[in-house]
Amino acid sequence: MQISDQPKHNSNASGINAVADSLFETLALRFPVCMASDEFHYYPQATIMDKDWSRWDDFSPESIADISVKLSEYKLKLDQFVSSELTFDEQVDISLLNRMINTIIEQLNEVQPHKTHPSFYLTIIGTGLVEAVEAGTQALNDRLKGLLGFIQHARQNLEKVHDIFKNQGCEMIDHLSAWIRTLPVPRTVTAPVIHSLERFNSHLMNLTPSDEFLVSKDLYEQIASRHMGCFMPLCEIERQIDNEISETTSVVEIYASEIFPEISWQKNIADLNFTLPHRRSVKQVYQACVSELANHCIQKGIVAPEVVKNCLVHVETVPVYMHPVRSNAAYSMPPGHPPQGGTFFIIESENNTTVASDYKLLTAHETYPGHHLLDTSRWCLKKIIRRHIEFPVFYEGWACISEELLFDTGFFHNSFDRMLSAKRRLWRAVRGKMDLEIHTRKKSLKEAAVFLSDYGMAYTKASELVRKYILKPGYQLSYAIGRYYFANIYESFVRHGGSPENFVCRVLSHGEVGFDHLSQFLSQEDVRE
Repeated sequence: MQISDQPKHNSNASGINAVADSLFETLALRFPVCMASDEFHYYPQATIMDKDWSRWDDFSPESIADISVKLSEYKLKLDQFVSSELTFDEQVDISLLNRMINTIIEQLNEVQPHKTHPSFYLTIIGTGLVEAVEAGTQALNDRLKGLLGFIQHARQNLEKVHDIFKNQGCEMIDHLSAWIRTLPVPRTVTAPVIHSLERFNSHLMNLTPSDEFLVSKDLYEQIASRHMGCFMPLCEIERQIDNEISETTSVVEIYASEIFPEISWQKNIADLNFTLPHRRSVKQVYQACVSELANHCIQKGIVAPEVVKNCLVHVETVPVYMHPVRSNAAYSMPPGHPPQGGTFFIIESENNTTVASDYKLLTAHETYPGHHLLDTSRWCLKKIIRRHIEFPVFYEGWACISEELLFDTGFFHNSFDRMLSAKRRLWRAVRGKMDLEIHTRKKSLKEAAVFLSDYGMAYTKASELVRKYILKPGYQLSYAIGRYYFANIYESFVRHGGSPENFVCRVLSHGEVGFDHLSQFLSQEDVRE
């Protein structure tokens, strides 16, 4: 395990670290793919040293019952350390571990995506095979051979599936099968996997359709508040999102009327694109933007040059098999200390002749000073427990506020960029409102798509996206609510004399802790240093 080099300052610290070490190893053995990727945000990230590449994640009923008992036992072990003698850092670590354990138990036993979402298994398959490809021929062969049992368990676990999820699954199977045929292994290895996927496809088509595709309202509130990390009742979440929609709509209208007075702001923000420079691909434009942002962060003292050099960002297109469930760009960094770099996935085709007008803001969100810098900093932490843990509201909230910090550090400055920034904030808030209203039964999927289109999104695209968003209940809330928390903390930090550059460095030095804990950490420090 990667946590074993934790310094032993005292008996409490060493004891908590030993529990965490054992916990992460237990989870990594049971869920090797989910734990080795940040694609599955409810799981911490960790790998074991001598990996058995034939093992896949086990979501059988027996496995879930067993791991739930083991996780509850880890909670009891952590309870033994609860005392007034704990340092604040130790209290935070225990809080993070308990929160993570509770979320996994509830996801496995109450939310249960492994019983309703074929795409859950297919995402694991794609992610697990990519990891094996990078590890070498033997790892890939072993993982493909072990895949047959995993697909069989997927068929057994999926009992009733809504048609929306069936269709997503079947489309993913088609793309996965085509990709697997191109892997550099003998056909005698891939043919049984392709056949098993075909049987999986037939199984999905013959399943009794489920009438319901949404979790209950009570469970949704539980997911939004605790699993995502909003820590607000739904009524307060809705109020904050409504405020964000109102504020950002006004900002967009003001800037749009100045820049394009003859065009409605909805059409204005929907249709803006830049023509690619001569002989440059979409990937090249994004890669150049990553370098530009990294250099800016170096100049501002936000990141050291050697960190940028040793932890590269690679720009790649989203794999075709992920298109049925991926709504936009994404970022991924595998677990490891020190970090070895990450991948910025773009949704655009390499044959595109234009790039989205907000591509620099998008790149900032995904790379510097957004997700890539956050993950790089997390995996460099001396507080080793916190290297492994992340939460959606912190993760997405940081990427959102990082876009705005680039105005305060001078990277962005003109009215056009400010309009694009407000547009991005608006659309994220609108998506959050849509997520909430679908899951509280206030809007149908069709009504939600109309709602998105009212704010400038093409209706066809909006109809496609709402079907993807329902795969992760509550996730769309994490952008606006995470930004809300960070904005309040940042305003207080600056009010007490702190600079935006110091804010970045201070926040990232603590890991993805709760916002209440982050505020306490920052209040104990001299923000001007």
